Amino acid sequence: MKIPYQGKEVEATEVEVVLSQEGWNEYQLSDGKVLLLKTVLTCIYKVDGLTDKDGSPVYQLQTHLVPRVK
Repeated sequence: MKIPYQGKEVEATEVEVVLSQEGWNEYQLSDGKVLLLKTVLTCIYKVDGLTDKDGSPVYQLQTHLVPRVK
């Protein structure tokens, strides 16, 4: 399938998640509240035939950010 990557269309393969451990990031705000954020990965694509400078595969991620305030 083709996906947008760095301003162009590239071939990519969807990769299935087999295990997930999504935790909350916690931020203390100056107004005394605590902001909790969780990034949920919704889709992962491995860009076909492309590696980074270390030779690792390149992945394109789609995420959803879940905020919560305490």
